[in-house]
Amino acid sequence: MNLKPIHEQVVVIVGANSGIGREAALQFAERGAKVVVAGRSLSSLNELAGEIESRGGEATSQVADVSQFEPMQDLAKRAVEAYGRIDTWVHVAAASLFAPFQEIKPEEFRRVIEVNLIGQAFGAMAALPHLKRTGGALIHIGSVESKRGIPLHSVYSASKHGMIGFIDALRVELMHDRTPVSVTTILPAGINT
Repeated sequence: MNLKPIHEQVVVIVGANSGIGREAALQFAERGAKVVVAGRSLSSLNELAGEIESRGGEATSQVADVSQFEPMQDLAKRAVEAYGRIDTWVHVAAASLFAPFQEIKPEEFRRVIEVNLIGQAFGAMAALPHLKRTGGALIHIGSVESKRGIPLHSVYSASKHGMIGFIDALRVELMHDRTPVSVTTILPAGINT
């Protein structure tokens, strides 16, 4: 599969408020991509878009909560309205919780699973119809904990393990159907964001 050069791409970055997502947005823009930055803090997103534009890049911001499907659809629609297409969808958004399992409240457990696993699925569901049209890339940010659980991080580890199962299955389905979408999973170590 041949992907467009970065300087010709429209890249959506989900979870661009801080950390890896913010840096990814800056790096894609620096290389000439038009970027759509999404997250839950409009002020942070607008600040990031302004920084990208002050450096000569093009950026659009959109508030979106990954745990809800409609905002992911709205994000994809916004990217297409602004730039005509989506070439790469980068899903970075994540939530973490450090606590012994026995101290985790049910609503805390649910929220981490919703953001880290269901959010990845909702993002892919929203992006795929657009990516399939001309080919493109899904990039999912996992964690080393996608492969190895650690104490005090049971829900995060569980969510990232589940994400790997989802992404691996999706990748094979797309390959089987000869869908022109590459699927990449990145597994960084702990990052102090």
